[in-house]
Amino acid sequence: MFMKLVTVCICVYNGEKYIIETLESITKQTYKDFDLLIVDDASTDNGIKIAEKFLAERAEFSWSIYHLKENGGLARARRFAEEHINTKYIMFFDADDIMLPNMLERLVFEINGDDDLIAVGCYLDYIDAEGKKLVGGLYIGAKTKEEFFEKAKAEKLIFMHPSTIFDREAALSVGGRNVSGFPEGKPYYQDMCEDCDLWTRMSDLYINGKAMIVIPEVLAYYRKMDNTMSTNTRAMKLRMLHIKRNLKLRRQGKPEIAFINFENTLSKKGKQEA
Repeated sequence: MFMKLVTVCICVYNGEKYIIETLESITKQTYKDFDLLIVDDASTDNGIKIAEKFLAERAEFSWSIYHLKENGGLARARRFAEEHINTKYIMFFDADDIMLPNMLERLVFEINGDDDLIAVGCYLDYIDAEGKKLVGGLYIGAKTKEEFFEKAKAEKLIFMHPSTIFDREAALSVGGRNVSGFPEGKPYYQDMCEDCDLWTRMSDLYINGKAMIVIPEVLAYYRKMDNTMSTNTRAMKLRMLHIKRNLKLRRQGKPEIAFINFENTLSKKGKQEA
């Protein structure tokens, strides 16, 4: 039996600049009954010490910090959290984004109120490095179960923001975040589109009537930075092709192909086009 329903997890690598602002937004949630886990991906700045001091002064929150021995990238840190939490649901939140006060309440109410739902996301508006609102945001994902089923049956990739609450056991039942079969060292290909990979794997569960939707409301702010991982266009395209290939293989009842083997199968021309 679960003590609490949800864990909010922040995977941090050198996040001292914004961590307090992010934590403040989390501690101001109208929904209070959650665990907070910070996974330190071998940071070299003072972000974790800053976070510890901030949280130590707020005894009303259940929180813990785990220090990974060496930096392994975002997917590995999130996979660690998926395997070690003890709540039914988990939601990852970036160390520089900001929750609106009712974000958790809205997401928990939605997913816990419908046994068919295994993931629920929302919309996010963009802010800049200084916290000022920008034009646009992340307004992606199926808004209804019917829309989701249509996409899943058609073997479409599933796009939702990483700050989505989801069923931990459902995620692990389809393999969780994929961290094996990638080249050693940087760039960490396993970090490229790692959220899309998980959502697309979980979409396989549509055959059991399970669905993944978004609430079409802005419930958080996403800090858009010029030097983010998403600027690595070629690597992202390769990873997307890999995710799509494995989706088709799974639906055909065939074994998946590891990324390192997939990349080797591409022609030189194919790699250049990607």
